[in-house]
Amino acid sequence: MLQKPLADRKRDRRFRHSLRRVTRAPLRAIATWGLALAVLLAVGLVLVLAQDRHNRLAAAQRQSLALATGTDRLLQLQLDNLGQALHGEGLSAQALLTEAPVRAPELIAASLHGLLARHPELRDVALLDATGQRRFGGAGDAQLRAWRQRGRCGDRICVSPPLRLADGTAVVRVAVPWGTDGWVEAQWRVAALQRIVQGTDSGRDGIVALTDAQGRLLAASRPLAASQPRLPPALAQPMPHGGALGLHRDVFDRTPRILALSGGGAHPLLAVAGVGLRETLSGWWWFAAAAALVYVLYLLGLAYLLGSLRRAERRQRHLLQRLRRGDEDLRLAHGMGGIGTWRVDIAERVLRLSEPTGAMFGLQRMQLPIEAFLERIHDADRARVTQLFEDAAQGRADYNTVYRMHLPDGRLRWLAARGALVRTRTGMCMTGAVQDVSDRLHAQARLLDAERQFRLVFDRNPLPYWVFAVDSLRFLEVNQAAVRQYGYSREEFLAMDLRDLRPAEDAERLLQDVRKPREGFDAPSVWTHRRKDGSLLSVCVHSADLEFGGVPARLILAEDVTERVAHERELAYLARHDFSTGLLKPNALADALRAQRAGYAIAYVQVRGLALIGDTLGRAAGDAVRNAVAARIRALGECFGLSAHQPAQDFVLAILDPQALPQALQALQEALHAPVQGGEFAQQLQAHIGVALCPDDAADADEAIGSAAQAAHAAQAEGRSLVRFDRGMAARTAERLRLAGRLQQAIERQEFELYFQPIMQAGNSAPRELEALVRWPQADGSFIAPDAFIQLCEDTGLILPLGRWVLRAAARARRALVDHGWPDLPVAVNVSALQFFDGDLVADLAQACAEAGLAANGLQLELTESSLMRQPQQAGDVLRQLRALGVRVALDDVGTGFSSMAYLRDLPLDTLKIDRSFVAEVDRDPRNASICQALLTLGHCLGLDVVAEGVETDSQLRWLRAHGCGGVQGYLLGRPAPLAEVLQRLGAVTA
Repeated sequence: MLQKPLADRKRDRRFRHSLRRVTRAPLRAIATWGLALAVLLAVGLVLVLAQDRHNRLAAAQRQSLALATGTDRLLQLQLDNLGQALHGEGLSAQALLTEAPVRAPELIAASLHGLLARHPELRDVALLDATGQRRFGGAGDAQLRAWRQRGRCGDRICVSPPLRLADGTAVVRVAVPWGTDGWVEAQWRVAALQRIVQGTDSGRDGIVALTDAQGRLLAASRPLAASQPRLPPALAQPMPHGGALGLHRDVFDRTPRILALSGGGAHPLLAVAGVGLRETLSGWWWFAAAAALVYVLYLLGLAYLLGSLRRAERRQRHLLQRLRRGDEDLRLAHGMGGIGTWRVDIAERVLRLSEPTGAMFGLQRMQLPIEAFLERIHDADRARVTQLFEDAAQGRADYNTVYRMHLPDGRLRWLAARGALVRTRTGMCMTGAVQDVSDRLHAQARLLDAERQFRLVFDRNPLPYWVFAVDSLRFLEVNQAAVRQYGYSREEFLAMDLRDLRPAEDAERLLQDVRKPREGFDAPSVWTHRRKDGSLLSVCVHSADLEFGGVPARLILAEDVTERVAHERELAYLARHDFSTGLLKPNALADALRAQRAGYAIAYVQVRGLALIGDTLGRAAGDAVRNAVAARIRALGECFGLSAHQPAQDFVLAILDPQALPQALQALQEALHAPVQGGEFAQQLQAHIGVALCPDDAADADEAIGSAAQAAHAAQAEGRSLVRFDRGMAARTAERLRLAGRLQQAIERQEFELYFQPIMQAGNSAPRELEALVRWPQADGSFIAPDAFIQLCEDTGLILPLGRWVLRAAARARRALVDHGWPDLPVAVNVSALQFFDGDLVADLAQACAEAGLAANGLQLELTESSLMRQPQQAGDVLRQLRALGVRVALDDVGTGFSSMAYLRDLPLDTLKIDRSFVAEVDRDPRNASICQALLTLGHCLGLDVVAEGVETDSQLRWLRAHGCGGVQGYLLGRPAPLAEVLQRLGAVTA
């Protein structure tokens, strides 16, 4: 962009400065005087408003003072009238006592009764002596002398402060002298004071009230909302001649009023009057609003005047600057467009240039001979330009050409010149314009080069490319790769539009995508295209907007991703489905159920025995059984809703219609109870089903599946085939989890203790062995019962580390027994089924004994018959290993399980322990006695020792001795105790 010469810029600045000075001076003067007047007007209005407000408040204060003093005078008048009436009664009574002493009491009473009838505001009238004792009339007044001192007494009357009688009536006592030292006393009802203030005109918000000397309200001209309104103590001061209190808001009912007070002279009552502030200032507010409106109108008028002057100033400046601006705009336009003007006098053959033209040519002189100018033109263009100039100078053609010119700094620029022959007053001349077009020609060259490169990349790219028109979707160009991929020829492509490559169902989506606004390259997206032969392929489309042949178009790269999409779909399927059964995974089932707006039911199925079939009959048989069960569950899912598989033995059935739940559960149980072919034989499976409803039992699908799983676990634990979830299960499960966490921590911290219960010889009650029993003490000194945590340890697998700890602790106890002189007193340890089959019991036992310095057979073991019967073959192998080490094994709780006599005969056992349930009433119940007799006979026949558990009475012990039982154990013979206490007992037995 060309800059103005320095002289021109200085001249423009001087012109603008003088223009602003001439046009702005009147505007500033008017604005200054107008604002000054506005300030004066504002001050005047504020002063007038303040004075008017002061006057109104003063008038209201005078009005309230007049009301207060008037009310006080009216009250005083009432008291004076009452005093005169009482004084008259006293004179009348005195006269009657003098003139008719016999009938005086009767006549005085009648006179007092008449006074009460004439003055209903009086409650009682009595003639009293100096001490307040009644002489005639009503009741006496023992407090007469006291209240006269507290009250107010004038020349002829005394008035007491208000008081409340026993019946709740508020009165004021009024007394006048009688006789030499007596008094006529009347009880004047405080309620009568209301008539004094009732109807007093104090305005809409005003009030006239009477209070006592403490400010408690006695009467008011208007009802008040406060429960116990009163005058503040600071204001309740006697003012016999009245006084102004000013503006107060918190008196009586929080209404702002201008108050005045009068009273407290000859009587103890105060008259308070107040005029409402809102009513007092209502006229003032209108006056203030009118003043504000006048001021606002003045400001608006001033603003309008200044605005009008400002607009006139702008119009004047605009008119004065238009000529200057036109010249400047033309100069700037030429500079921005690289355009200059020139003129040639034909007769003189002199070229005259404008300043922009001279700057464009890099010339210092603004005129030069035409021949000198032509010398600067490029050699290849000079002859052509010279001929065109001569033809134009002769009037044979217009001058219009593009040529190259060497500038003084050595650069070569492309110029476009146009001109024509014109006639002037001085003769013929040629005038025209010249423009530097170097940048435009270079850009065109780059564009042509880019187009050649695009065409090369487009045509030879191995990936399909095409260009289509955005408005019509018709193909404008395709490359050879697109022809090969889709099977259409180039001519067929150019006769088609983009919709011909898409399936019909994609038409609306295609139109939405094309109309979507975008900038530059669009994010790639996957579409389905159709080849000429009808086959479909998935392509990843990359697009970019461009202009093709002057038409808005879009360039498309279509990458074939059919195999990748298929692989991604397969991965997505595997992520949601179980590979072995093809059923949904539980998380995928939960995702599908989240879209289910209505309620549904979840049946969680735990199938037991699948793993055992695979382990015993082979993997192929196990897979066949599992797939058969999955097929049945899938069929039910297709009928009632959805199905899923939780490896390895759990299935989930979602019933989408809760009304069909009974039918679905019946079908599910029938499907699970039917035998399944596995290997050469049909297998009968055991299944436990838990049912939960959503939203009744759970808030979402995940919680519903979990609730159903809890119900299935409960069904398995209770030995039932079907259990419905209830809220208590969740609480019990949470408690079990919490207890399991505590168990883990207790095992790590070794918080458990071993107690020992002696097993005695039945014949002489001598100790024969100790049974180790695990106990879990708590911080408060209590114990958690073994029944509460042993089964949980079994379920969670914690029984293995706990069992190893028990073996080590029992081995240490056995070592202590040996050290204390009991080398032949063995210790028996209970072993769980999980520890017996899944753990390395033989190695754990040997290690525990070795650590305690015992032989490998230093401990004895006890197992339940139900645990041995789970896997009798494996149990026999382990028992034989223990027998090889010399470890004695007792079979615990005999008679409560399902033992096979053949297995009992063949297993290497040493002792049978009769369960306590049979020993409990063996001396009284013939059935228990028969069972115990049979078990004793069985043990003796098998060559096994027999121990009876739960012996608690002497009669039970005698029966067992009589029938040949070898050992006894129970509370009768010794309760479980810590080792130290057991050692003390043993010492006592020895002694």
